[in-house]
Amino acid sequence: MKQWMIKRNPADLKMIAAKYHISEILAEVLVKRGLYDWDAMDNYLYPSMDRLHSVHDIYDMDRALDMIRQKIKDGSKIEIIGDYDVDGVMSTSILVLGLRGLGADVSWRVPHRERDGYGIRSYMVQQAWEKGVDTIITCDNGISALDAVNRAKELGMTVIVTDHHDVPLDNDTGEEIIPTADAVVDPKRKQSIYPWKEMCGAGVAYRLIAELYEGKNRQAFLDELLSMAAVATVCDVVPLQGENRIIVSRGLEILQNSTNPGMSSLIRQLELNRAVDSGCLGFRIGPCINAAGRLEDASTGVELMLTRDREQADDLAKKLITLNEQRKDITARATEEAEKLIEKEGYLEKNVLVVFVEECPESVAGIVAGRIKEKYYRPTMILTRSGNHLKGSGRSIPGYHMQQELNACASLLLEYGGHAMAAGFSLEESNLELLRDQLNERCCLTQEDLVEKITIDREVPLAEVTGNLVRELNLLQPVGEQNKGALFARRGVEILSVRVCGKEAQVGNFTVMDQGRRYSLVDFQIDHCMKKEICHKYSEEMWHALEDRRAAGCIMDILFVPKINERYGELQYTIVDCR
Repeated sequence: MKQWMIKRNPADLKMIAAKYHISEILAEVLVKRGLYDWDAMDNYLYPSMDRLHSVHDIYDMDRALDMIRQKIKDGSKIEIIGDYDVDGVMSTSILVLGLRGLGADVSWRVPHRERDGYGIRSYMVQQAWEKGVDTIITCDNGISALDAVNRAKELGMTVIVTDHHDVPLDNDTGEEIIPTADAVVDPKRKQSIYPWKEMCGAGVAYRLIAELYEGKNRQAFLDELLSMAAVATVCDVVPLQGENRIIVSRGLEILQNSTNPGMSSLIRQLELNRAVDSGCLGFRIGPCINAAGRLEDASTGVELMLTRDREQADDLAKKLITLNEQRKDITARATEEAEKLIEKEGYLEKNVLVVFVEECPESVAGIVAGRIKEKYYRPTMILTRSGNHLKGSGRSIPGYHMQQELNACASLLLEYGGHAMAAGFSLEESNLELLRDQLNERCCLTQEDLVEKITIDREVPLAEVTGNLVRELNLLQPVGEQNKGALFARRGVEILSVRVCGKEAQVGNFTVMDQGRRYSLVDFQIDHCMKKEICHKYSEEMWHALEDRRAAGCIMDILFVPKINERYGELQYTIVDCR
């Protein structure tokens, strides 16, 4: 069972509400987002691109800018090497479009997930050199590509690394291990004095390009690139705080009327008729772009962003949507197989789940890891076969830094990379049991750590949740990682009846009583929420009585999210947990 938590803050809610002309409920939600002074609250409520810090504070940024300007002037051939996820696709597209707009001779390449693996490789460098490329610029990768960068320098090439991942550290000295590139632009370098460290790869790429366009009066074009950075920021699951929130806020405004033919076609074919919000980016647009890299080749996503031909854009967008539907089916089967293995092998006796799912395609291992992590609330690594060795993808929980733990087991791995909450790696199959044992021996998570904590904003009677309040809560947008939407609790709700619907009978529409009034609530996953907990607290007979509208005395505490149903324009209370 999840642990419900309500933070207590002694803020003067009446004063905050009066200053911003908002309800005390929203005032309390804002304080619980960590906004403890007027400047922080102003920055949050009124995000503005003017509040971005000086890009010159990112270490090596000025060096990179000077070199790129000179390379363009000299007519040197430049190749962009990105990655196969949404962030890699968007950062590649930003750099290619941006540099071509300045007259640069630019080619690009994104790795194939299975043939190449993550990031730049020495043979990619060799192939670029053989094409006459003078300069390589990486994006969303490169900070750990020591061998590839060394090979480029041996060939006399210029290399500029732009990345956002954690910098590898020497296990003995704790010192950063920096590639021998001509410039290494990563805000997480110790030498960087840039105040905001948590941008994604496309965020770094956008800031570089925007600075190259300083004073050129190309704002509409830069807005198009900014919208790509916004998509990547949400989909790469970096915190939607600080500068990331500014980028996404402005990017969403631009996406309502996107001038990029590829993005515009994707939005139209996904039938996103309502305003595009962060949920659309994370759950609709992003997965389609990711699907190409998972099932075929991520270059399809780059081609979609680069094309100016609307007919081609429509064809590419349709292809991505079709691939994503296929990806959903594959993921569901692989997740089911992983769950069976976990139960059969008794892996839940361990704190860190390291599961080899032989039939799981390498391309969806990360999604499966995420779903298993959510179900069992343990750090999870899903491994698959890749050629003559194994590849793994991991997703973590708070308190377990996955990249650092893999770093401590580096002697068992062929390669690895990532950050606190997600990582990728490969190893010989003979080292699988050793890796599982070492990770669990090192794991310091307690049983309390393995109980998911849900932070509630406020306990609210259903009568106080109105359409006006829900519209006011839109000021929290864009919501996402570390900036969740409002979550409310109500204790002692009487459940009167349920109507089960949905293709797989997974949705429950409930009629409930609170303070003498009836309300309609919906639970989109009854087997994991209301049905499960009602049967556990009472009995299966109680559930059947609710279906037959003859139940009495079914009292539940609920957590819910209020919103306006876009189809019907009505207030909707969505249940997310109960007890």
